Amino acid sequence: MIDIDYIMGLLDWNKSIADQAEGIKMAENIENINVFLQPCSKNYNKNVWDNCAKILSARSNEELSPYMIELMEWLQDMNWPGAFCIFERLKGMVNEQLFQHSYTICLKYAQALEDEVWENNLRMLKAGN
Repeated sequence: MIDIDYIMGLLDWNKSIADQAEGIKMAENIENINVFLQPCSKNYNKNVWDNCAKILSARSNEELSPYMIELMEWLQDMNWPGAFCIFERLKGMVNEQLFQHSYTICLKYAQALEDEVWENNLRMLKAGN
């Protein structure tokens, strides 16, 4: 059994490149990928987001489809670690049926929050394909 805390520890941007690569490799065997969706705990937060984005981006459309809204939420701030990686991965899913549904939900949410930055990022995502 793989210890997710051990993997997360390896994904920390303060670890060596070799350790981070090992963590990314070990994460390939994790079935429940929701643990990599912008974790926010005391030890694992923005310090692992870039590597979490790499892990998620390597997954299939089928694996990512249940998490489309969460992935689009990552685009609220393109300065967040991993945001560009997720943006590029989502561009490859624009023609998926679930993309449009999730896009509409997130766009309405961004508009309700008056979050123009997120709204613009979502529009760029859709226009970029």
